[in-house]
Amino acid sequence: MNIEDELTRKILDPIHGIIRLTALEIEFINHPLYQRLRNIKQNSFLYKVFPSAVHSRFEHSLGVLHLSNEILKNLHLNAIRYGKKYHDGSVFNEINLIPKQNVQELRLAALMHDIGHGPMSHQFDSFMPSKAQLIECLDSKYHKILNVLNNPTESVEHEQLSLIFCLVIYNDLKTQESKDQINIDNVLKIIDKRYDNGIIISKVNDEEIDILPLMTSIISSCPIDADRMDYLLRDSYFSGVKCGLYDYNRLFMSIVPVEENGKVYLAYKESGIDSIAEFIGARSSLFSQVYFHKTNRAFSSMLNKVCENMKGKNDENFIIYECCDSANLKDDCIADLVKFYTDCSDDYFLNEKVAEWIEITDTESINKKILDDIINRKPWSKIYEAKHSIVNVEITKRDDGTLKKELQSKLLPILRDVLEQHQWYIDVVSDTAFKDIDKTEVKLLVKEMDNTYKIKKLTECSDKLKQYQSIKYFIRVFVDQSIEKAKYNDLIHKIHDVVNHEIDKFQSVFLNKKID
Repeated sequence: MNIEDELTRKILDPIHGIIRLTALEIEFINHPLYQRLRNIKQNSFLYKVFPSAVHSRFEHSLGVLHLSNEILKNLHLNAIRYGKKYHDGSVFNEINLIPKQNVQELRLAALMHDIGHGPMSHQFDSFMPSKAQLIECLDSKYHKILNVLNNPTESVEHEQLSLIFCLVIYNDLKTQESKDQINIDNVLKIIDKRYDNGIIISKVNDEEIDILPLMTSIISSCPIDADRMDYLLRDSYFSGVKCGLYDYNRLFMSIVPVEENGKVYLAYKESGIDSIAEFIGARSSLFSQVYFHKTNRAFSSMLNKVCENMKGKNDENFIIYECCDSANLKDDCIADLVKFYTDCSDDYFLNEKVAEWIEITDTESINKKILDDIINRKPWSKIYEAKHSIVNVEITKRDDGTLKKELQSKLLPILRDVLEQHQWYIDVVSDTAFKDIDKTEVKLLVKEMDNTYKIKKLTECSDKLKQYQSIKYFIRVFVDQSIEKAKYNDLIHKIHDVVNHEIDKFQSVFLNKKID
């Protein structure tokens, strides 16, 4: 597993100190597709609230690489200690024998996991084409990537673009020697475990074992992964809000690699539950106080309103419009897609590209005014706000979008009676403490009555974790600040009554609903 001799390059980071890199990682970093991340803010509009929150996806991705390596090192150290202390056969003691190539693949997957983010980060997702639209444009060598999506009408996500761009960078490496250092398919599998056959077989002591569950859990898993670990610390630091802080050394002491049915998993010791709870609390506080700040949500709502207004004339997707002219060869389409992403910084996209797209819509003047208000920092007014939490429920309980749909359908006629469609936005956002717990492969080592340890799925340990589960809803109605208060004052009580009624109805159904 020793890759330390290859870490000959370094970058100084304000969060983690020295981040050491291999020569191959520098080749990936120097590619224009990776360099573009310098111009993609980690949080689209947060700088309009917290002025120093201008950090980018570039340094965040470096942080995820660093933490992934730290997690792997601590798994090795803890396996030695845990094996000596408990002689537990479930611990995977040979983690240090995982080939260097696989470690390099993990590090590259961590580095590349966000490379598919468009300008404005998650805000850009509403512009993404469907699987069917993109498959029609791209060469067949990229179809296997898009086949991780089952439904042809399903929108492509930034994760699939990350796989495509990772493959583009790999193909652009200058020497075969560089390419031969890794299996690029393994890198793509670690980023998205649905890719290809979803296994990575590694030979350890002449035995074949699947290490993919461990690798994917290090980068992306609930409740803790290198991605979340970095953005909590980084976003807290650059926003100046200290609520996202946690002690990652305690987390590192709680992790062990375990083997079950020919697969290696990341597991937490039961004694580490308090450290997990601290992390979950830090994440929840950051969402409540920073990401869901009313002004940040106002600007996001305004851009969402522009996106709504831009759909409607026809079903043509703007990304397809930009990159996949029907007359183009498919090789040209991927080149155009790469060019579009490398050209579009946050500022260029908002100030130039969206403005250009607006000109070919039916609502040009309306959209232009909203866009100008975003650029000139004129947030819409919050005329109503409600916060609601559901706590101490099964960790597999999650927000399925029902409350949002019901609120929007019930509030729509009330607002339409008084205001024009383009003058308001209903913003309903939620955060679940154990978000994506149903997808995680992380395990918990639970101590039995006879002092032995048993490997359990996290979803089987709800009795130990449910006290830390919460689902928080933030419900707001924003109105164009140019609208006089007298016009909507009478609406507020009506909105309040509808929201309270829908919350009561939803909670009653939600708490009694059986988990799939």
